[in-house]
Amino acid sequence: MIQSLLGGEFIVNHSELDEKILGKALIDVLRKTDLFKSLPEESLKTLAENCKQIRIGDEELLCKEGDSGNKMWVIVSGKLMVFKLKKMIDVLEAGEFLGEMALIDKLPRSASVRAVGEAYLLEIDDSMFKKYILSEPQAMIPFVQGITSRIRHDLDIIVGENQRLNCLVHDMRNYLVPISISENHMKNLLKLLDGKEGQKKRKGFDELSTAITKMIAVRDNLITLIDQTLSIRVKSKSEYIKKPVKLFEMVKETTEELAFHKYMKGKTVESHIQEGFNKETLCNVLDLKRVLQNLIINAGYASEKGGKIDVHFEGEEDGVKISVVDYGSGIPDDVQPLLLKEIYTSKPDGNGFGLLSCREIVEDYHNGKIGFHSEFGKGATFFFKIPN
Repeated sequence: MIQSLLGGEFIVNHSELDEKILGKALIDVLRKTDLFKSLPEESLKTLAENCKQIRIGDEELLCKEGDSGNKMWVIVSGKLMVFKLKKMIDVLEAGEFLGEMALIDKLPRSASVRAVGEAYLLEIDDSMFKKYILSEPQAMIPFVQGITSRIRHDLDIIVGENQRLNCLVHDMRNYLVPISISENHMKNLLKLLDGKEGQKKRKGFDELSTAITKMIAVRDNLITLIDQTLSIRVKSKSEYIKKPVKLFEMVKETTEELAFHKYMKGKTVESHIQEGFNKETLCNVLDLKRVLQNLIINAGYASEKGGKIDVHFEGEEDGVKISVVDYGSGIPDDVQPLLLKEIYTSKPDGNGFGLLSCREIVEDYHNGKIGFHSEFGKGATFFFKIPN
């Protein structure tokens, strides 16, 4: 059964329609669309005769991010939601078109699209696109205008979101100020627990001392991260500081800090260092800790309760290689091409930026290399290499 448009509404029963009326109705649809309104009557007629008409139901997926595409669509009626991961990008309505970029650059779809309620579309394949749009000067102007309008719209959204993020990051720094005040109170409490000269330390002194030290370190790290973020956003230059560090000790420290993370509870982390390897590595300590945190937390999420995570250190001629191994279910084949390249997460509370952040730190700031390998059902290994 074919759906068609007559008088602005779809008539489902094609058998009751006269072919001439059907053709005129489709031409009217195309003429009301910015992309085709400048086409000659003959081109509109030919296009109407060859367009495929499709119907998609409420919540039905039209195309999926990452799919290859050789079709574009014109919305005749209804609405389509464009989204990437869990975030809505836009809602398109009747008269708008979509999917054209895949026909131009031949790259996979950059977003997913699904119907919001019932929708009716005209489908245009690659050959028709080249014949009736790219070859028609009258069609190219509205086509370029449509793309330009979308780019401007996307840029406005990005600028607005960046501005809100700048304000949020700035205010986060202010929220850390009370922690400094609390530190002083806790230090005074620590002195009381320490007792006067000749007195025995009270129970819990060592534990509290360790906790305060870690809290101060975390506070300082957060302030450093916030300052780095703000300097990037206002485009001010700041020195990227690297210093010699024994990474094995840094992993031990990072593992201890993550012990109470919800994805690490009931799991163990074992570190394995290559015999004879005790070199220092020139790096930014805070950033490499971020890489380790992301990889270890991801491994914890992938591991079953009671599972083990191994961290391996290997010395190489030109640097050091660190691998984080989990023994979970592995990474599905369709997900692997997205990792370290696209925003992706499988965690219910994730945002998909963790691995992209790791790649930036390792490859852009340390001239290193990050990668992974996985066998479905047997786990995954993420590794990164830092040169000397």
